Amino acid sequence: MKISKEITIFIVFLTLVVLLGLFTNPLSDIRTPANNELKVGGMNIRFEDGTSESEVKAVLENYKNYNMNTNYSIDCNAGSVGNKYYIMVDKDNRDIRRELRKGMEEENKDWIISSSATGIRKGDSYVIAVSEQAVNDEKFLSILNKYDTQVKKFIWCYIRFEKPDGSKYWIPEENAIRIKNELENNESIFTVSIDYIYDQ
Repeated sequence: MKISKEITIFIVFLTLVVLLGLFTNPLSDIRTPANNELKVGGMNIRFEDGTSESEVKAVLENYKNYNMNTNYSIDCNAGSVGNKYYIMVDKDNRDIRRELRKGMEEENKDWIISSSATGIRKGDSYVIAVSEQAVNDEKFLSILNKYDTQVKKFIWCYIRFEKPDGSKYWIPEENAIRIKNELENNESIFTVSIDYIYDQ
């Protein structure tokens, strides 16, 4: 039985389309802007409780002297910020975490913010974000009291990159990731998140 010329051409065409699809990455086309460079306009930094604005500036100025070759402004705890409260739990103290989980189930309450249920590792401790509901809950506070643990408050600071005249600026993603990784080595900083610019 002979296969017509049209069917043969159609099969070859389909094979080429499939092969082309296998060797191209459509996600890179979606994620990467026309100039092949993701732009970062600023960073959100979570500092430990009690960090003053002057200490924030000192940390960043010390860092800038060596690595951050751009101007920026700092805005701390202004407007709506992310998770406000946290507790620090020794990495080996599983009892408090077990009791908090049990208490949440019994009370049917969300004391621990789910995205940070495992916590941020900092030295020998975990930093666990807790809800505002928890901060005002007597049972939650009694569990913390039992383990001599206190609720603390994150100091959120937004770093906005600027030109020397104060207008908005951006840095390449590669530089931002390097800055983020190095800043997170500072013991007073818990996390650094990158604020991308998609409209330029």
